[in-house]
Amino acid sequence: MENFDIFISFKNTDDEGRLTEDSKIAELLYKEFCSRRISAFYSNITLLKLGESVYKRSIDKALDTAKILILIGTDLDYIESRWIKYEWESFHTDILNGVKKDGEIITYTQNINAHSLPRALRSYQNCSIPDMTISSFCTFAENVLKKILTPAAPASSVPQVQTNAVPHTDITQSPVLLAAGKHHKSVYSSTYKNESSRLKIQAQNSAPSDRIALDYIKEHGGFHEHSVVLDAGCAYGYVAEDRFGHADWVDRILCIDNNQSVIEKARQTHTNPKMLFEVIDLEGEDFSEQFRSILDKHGIDKIDVIFSALTLHHLKNPNRVLRRLRKFLAGDGRIILRGSDDGSKLCYPDSDLMNQIIQKSLTAEGVSDRLNGRKLFTQLADSGYRNIRVFSNMKDLSSIDYDDREALFRESFAYRSDYFQKAYEKDPADISRRNEYEWMKAALELFEQQFYERNFWYCEYDYIAVAER
Repeated sequence: MENFDIFISFKNTDDEGRLTEDSKIAELLYKEFCSRRISAFYSNITLLKLGESVYKRSIDKALDTAKILILIGTDLDYIESRWIKYEWESFHTDILNGVKKDGEIITYTQNINAHSLPRALRSYQNCSIPDMTISSFCTFAENVLKKILTPAAPASSVPQVQTNAVPHTDITQSPVLLAAGKHHKSVYSSTYKNESSRLKIQAQNSAPSDRIALDYIKEHGGFHEHSVVLDAGCAYGYVAEDRFGHADWVDRILCIDNNQSVIEKARQTHTNPKMLFEVIDLEGEDFSEQFRSILDKHGIDKIDVIFSALTLHHLKNPNRVLRRLRKFLAGDGRIILRGSDDGSKLCYPDSDLMNQIIQKSLTAEGVSDRLNGRKLFTQLADSGYRNIRVFSNMKDLSSIDYDDREALFRESFAYRSDYFQKAYEKDPADISRRNEYEWMKAALELFEQQFYERNFWYCEYDYIAVAER
């Protein structure tokens, strides 16, 4: 649970859906607290789009940790509105019950006589918006906070700014339309927190999918003795080791990735003498020259099998990379691609939350192409490959042990907050980025709970394409 020092309570929109003056004041207060490095909870009503249970849970978490509740009011009706009243009444009750022995409520009002406030609020400090600027009010609130924190926590140790706010952006747009204009390279990194363990889970869960492709090639005589396999975008090498490390027809496995630290860890992890690890950027301008040097270094002339799993969707120009790789493929060589597609994900009952998460994922800065699975056939055809076959393999909750549901959730959804976290960390004072990050965290937390409900069903497909040079 994240800790907040100040809870900003305000009415966000009026009865006609227009932003209130209170919401504008709340944003100014939040920005000022940000500049002072004071942790503040700045909520937004759009969290209700996830349902009241999510909204209430986020509110309750913030109320539990806050030392001060700041109530903004330019209209008495706003203060008496459903959610605002719930916030200040809950905080007031905790003070009365001794749960918050040092808790404080500060009202910041305009056009409201202090004696007209609800009786529970009259005993607390009231500040006038016309008589006290944003800066002056924040200084007053900061001084109150210092008194509360002393001596247990000096003012200098006030935590970094945090907020459990939610996004202002529209999450109802079509994912297909959102993805159509994607022409950027993903900012994904396999060094994200816990990503190594997630990729290991993913390697295990996708093994049956890759086996379909490997069995197909074997049945059609596509594997030859003393073959060299290339894993393009190998990450930590878990998949390459499992699929090819013990195959008697494979002599060497050349694993390449653009992340130096990942390759170094892979070298330390794997002791299989067949496996070779090299750092190279598939989209680097001098890729062909660098890759030729790598092949010469290891005495390799041609690649017999190119394998690439969940890599193309991170690239800016997948077709260009496929054309580059084709030049190094033996005349009778094969290529195996595995991709994913958010359009294949289904669940029942209550699919609204999942659909919102997927659609919101497509709006993240630097997100990968979440609809890549459907494009594999065309990408291979456009890049000169022939005899293309595409297979699919379904993974669902009915086919796995109850304890493995967490693993499937981690593989397919848990990482989605990473993109929003990365964007937020670029500028912690950017409210909209923090809103997006908090929205996704709240949504994923709720969706994960559904995975453990016995009547909840979820499925997704891996797409595997096989082609010849």
